[in-house]
Amino acid sequence: MPGAGKTTLGLPLAKSLNLPFFDLDAIIEAKEGKAIKDIFTDQGEAYFREVEARALRDFCMVHQAFILATGGGTACFHKGVQFMNEQGTTVFINVSAAELFKRLHGKGTQDRPLLNGKTSEQLERELEGKVMKRLPYYNKATISIAGDRIVPQAIIEKLA
Repeated sequence: MPGAGKTTLGLPLAKSLNLPFFDLDAIIEAKEGKAIKDIFTDQGEAYFREVEARALRDFCMVHQAFILATGGGTACFHKGVQFMNEQGTTVFINVSAAELFKRLHGKGTQDRPLLNGKTSEQLERELEGKVMKRLPYYNKATISIAGDRIVPQAIIEKLA
C-alpha cells in the first residue's frame, strides 16, 4: 500500500544484504519520460497498469539479485503477485488502514494519483477500501511483516 514503508525498509535492507535497491515507479517514470501522476492523468489507470506490468517483467528479465519496491497495485493486476513470487521472495508490509491514514493525511497524497485531492473522510474510506480489496493479493506474498510500527533494523534482522 502507499505509505507502507517500502522505501523506508527497502533501502536499508538492500544495504544490509549488499544488493542494489530499485523503485518500480522510478523505472516506469524513466521509461515513460513523465511522472506517474501524469501517466494516470494523460493515459488513465488501465494504461498505467499495462506499462507497470511490462516494466516489472522487463526489469526482472535483466536483473538477478536485487530489492525492488513496487507500487501498491503492482501485485493486484496482470497476475503481478504470481509473477513476483515466481521470480523470488516477496514481502508484504502489513500496515493497517488507520496507520496508512496517519502517514498520508495532509502530506503524502499529492504524487499518488489514486489518493490525491481527497478530503480526510474520503482518504480514510479510500484507504480502508483499498486495503480490503488488495489483501487477498498481498497475503500471497512469501513473507508478511507487521508494519504499523516500522523499526527498520528489527525488521531487517528478521528478513536478512
